Amino acid sequence: MTEGSRAFRTFFMPQRRASIDAIRGFCLVNIFVNHIENGFVTSLSPSRLGLSDSADLFVLLSGISTALAMHRVPPRSFRSLVGALWRRAARLYAFNVVVILGTVGLLAIILALRGVEGVHAAQTALLRDHGALHLLWHALTLGQTVGYSNVLRLYIALMLLAPALLHLARLRPWAPLPPVILLWLLAGHFGWVLPNSLSGEPFRLTILPWTLIFTIGIVVGQGLNRGVALPRSGLLAALAVAYLVACLMPSVWEVHVWPMVSDWITTGNDAFWLGASKTYQSPLRLLHVLALAYLAMTLPDAPVIRLLHTVRHDSIVVRIGRRSLPVFVVGAIAVVGVSEGLDLVATTFPGAWLPLLILEVAAIGSYVAVALTLDRRALAGHRRSVRPSSPDPTRTAPPPEAGSAWQATAELPPFSPAH
Repeated sequence: MTEGSRAFRTFFMPQRRASIDAIRGFCLVNIFVNHIENGFVTSLSPSRLGLSDSADLFVLLSGISTALAMHRVPPRSFRSLVGALWRRAARLYAFNVVVILGTVGLLAIILALRGVEGVHAAQTALLRDHGALHLLWHALTLGQTVGYSNVLRLYIALMLLAPALLHLARLRPWAPLPPVILLWLLAGHFGWVLPNSLSGEPFRLTILPWTLIFTIGIVVGQGLNRGVALPRSGLLAALAVAYLVACLMPSVWEVHVWPMVSDWITTGNDAFWLGASKTYQSPLRLLHVLALAYLAMTLPDAPVIRLLHTVRHDSIVVRIGRRSLPVFVVGAIAVVGVSEGLDLVATTFPGAWLPLLILEVAAIGSYVAVALTLDRRALAGHRRSVRPSSPDPTRTAPPPEAGSAWQATAELPPFSPAH
């Protein structure tokens, strides 16, 4: 086995799953920061440096984690795959209901306190025009986005499709790619995207195009299950670095000297073939996240990447990422209130940047504190559940990473619809 193959496989071994949780933890905080509208810290987000963001990383990791977690299901037991993954879809829907109810309730409170003229959130108009019950019905039937409910809507769809994709990958690891690539090309070229049932706006996270990056993750995960790893190629690494650097230029330099680049960035989400569309998962965007993933998985000793491969299980970013689903739900609801709070302060104290910065930093710190509390409570509950009936002073409870494969690898991370 080559050094690159060992590095790639080690990245996903049970004792190294902290790397996956670290990525999740970093992206969860990044998502929260990016969703704070008109914030100061938002302008410093890494998502503004390149064509992809937390969304792409999360979906790719979810495909890998799903394939690894389902490895223990018997190869011929398609019914078991359906049962496990569709139960996961039902759990995701339950969390989505929490997001919807929490967001609508928060919008109703804001509407009552500020009035529709003073409200910052655009979706508050839907609440005013259609009423809470009508809006809730369309949101709960997944026809209308409320807040960031379209995030988990996509994950529900991916879990419903996952049994078929995994079944094909078990026959041949590459088998699910041809039909999914065809759907991706057709959906992007012809603009196959459903509109929201009330607002009429297209869903930002279109199911058919986004299935491709999830499927790529499944193919990678199934390759790992079979002992196959990505080749470590100096040429591929150089091309990946060159592409990532090229993608930095529009954001850092050329946008200031070439107005056409600025126009391209502004309208990038509208174009599939030569744009950076998040709606249709454009080729340029897909290449960006694959370049990032390739470097992270095949160059474990490179600067910065080395920190990811050596991260400790008790580090802050790992603890945040371990409970990604409830942490996301908390952030998806809270960020709506934070954005309204910032807008209220900006309206009350025009031009006063310090109160806005203090409020924004306090909100981010509170979010991190809540995430760490959720992890601490989950860890305490896990230790109680595995405590032996007759205490043995020489035996200690395993950490969460040593638990079930599903808990450790397939805690599907959410992602951002906007950043």
